[in-house]
Amino acid sequence: MKAWATSVSLMMISTGGCATNEDPPVVTGEHHQYVVSELRIPRDNNEARANSLDLNNDKTVDNQLGMVFGTLDSMGLGVGETATEALLRGGLVMLADLQTENFELTEASGFETWLGDVNDPSACLDPARLETCGQHLRGTGRFSVDEDSASHQISGPIVDGVFLQKAVFLPVELVLDAGRPLRVDLRGARVKLTQISETKISAVFAGGLTKLDLERVVYPEAAANCDRIVQNECMQASSEECGCLPGSRARTLQSLFDDNHDCRITTHEVATNTLVQALLAPDLRIDGQDLVSFGVGVELVPASF
Repeated sequence: MKAWATSVSLMMISTGGCATNEDPPVVTGEHHQYVVSELRIPRDNNEARANSLDLNNDKTVDNQLGMVFGTLDSMGLGVGETATEALLRGGLVMLADLQTENFELTEASGFETWLGDVNDPSACLDPARLETCGQHLRGTGRFSVDEDSASHQISGPIVDGVFLQKAVFLPVELVLDAGRPLRVDLRGARVKLTQISETKISAVFAGGLTKLDLERVVYPEAAANCDRIVQNECMQASSEECGCLPGSRARTLQSLFDDNHDCRITTHEVATNTLVQALLAPDLRIDGQDLVSFGVGVELVPASF
């Protein structure tokens, strides 16, 4: 999952070189580049609602996967710290470009995001010490861009310092393992920017995951992480309950997912688990697609790429 992305540019429709009354305003202004420096992964339902958007215009915010993350956090299985570590170590890089003439009020501004990689400075002074990491997120970092990760272009006005627009899809990275961010494309997406300035932006990225995203990305990665926890934290010398200590997170996972009691957790066991199916049942239908909603809050600081 190397970063989080969406873009905005407006094409002028012309007739004989002259704009018609129906032509949308053209995006103009200076380009400002940013990198995501902070992720707000929900730790409970309140945070899931705070970092979400109304994706289907029913006047209710949507964040089904965020709610699941909040539930996992209450079980000691939260992904917030994992995502933060990936961000600080430079494994997860989300880049953005805002083109605008004014940060408070414009007729048309453009926003685009990509996933990328750190060029300099190095993310960590000492990779063995997490507290020395995040050097690239101090406002002077330089990055390279994964061109294939560009979001569809979106554009719209900034009104009272707020930019809120739809995006056809928005590539983002999910982090269940700090060393292996995984890309998914949010469908029917929306982006909300607030506190917009040259030195920072607060934002919410939201959209929906398809069944294919869950089957190809989320379930395999979730199973791999659950299996790793069981293998690392259970006492394999004991045969009782795979040697997992009562009350431990490993015991909880083994009890939930190890259907055949072989002390391993597979993708099939996670994907067919009744609790998983209930928690990740589609809660949206947008443009004919059944989707599981997800939203995340981010902070952006200056960058160069």
